[in-house]
Amino acid sequence: MIGFNPSPTFGQQKNKKMKLMQIEYELVVDVTPEKAWTVLANYGNVASYHSGLISSHALNGSSNEAVLGCDRQCVIPNGKKEIVVREKIIEIVDGQYYTYEVYDWENFPLKKMINTFGVKTNSQGQTVIYQNTEYRLKPRILTWLMKGKLRKGSRENLLGYKHYMETNEKNVAIKILKEKYKNS
Repeated sequence: MIGFNPSPTFGQQKNKKMKLMQIEYELVVDVTPEKAWTVLANYGNVASYHSGLISSHALNGSSNEAVLGCDRQCVIPNGKKEIVVREKIIEIVDGQYYTYEVYDWENFPLKKMINTFGVKTNSQGQTVIYQNTEYRLKPRILTWLMKGKLRKGSRENLLGYKHYMETNEKNVAIKILKEKYKNS
């Protein structure tokens, strides 16, 4: 009988860390870091002022405020089929940033996605909001092909936040925001 002699990496495939594409985007906002954080921390209710979403709401008894474990669902327009994502905060440093993982989705070829939204101060003393996205789509080739679209989405997200932070004006169309902040 011939014995089975596995390679040294046999059985380790599922423990191998998945390589993710990364997108980073940031914008200067004309508000204090505290005000920027207050808006960013309105986690479950973001669609109430951000026109890039059809709807959003907290799930599983979560509050609308960003806290560890907070769950939400967002519906994103995408032509004929809306994208539905369910997200949970997996890390937070109050007043600075939170990171959430997209743990369930519909109508989008996602394999894994993690987003971080935060606020910081740059070397000129200005308040900066940022979004860092790490993702992988399926099939894997889409990860590269969709990078531009996802980067554009990051910019639109931050424009929505910026406008609301600076004006308190809710649900301004993305097209208007892109024209107003074309140099941002």
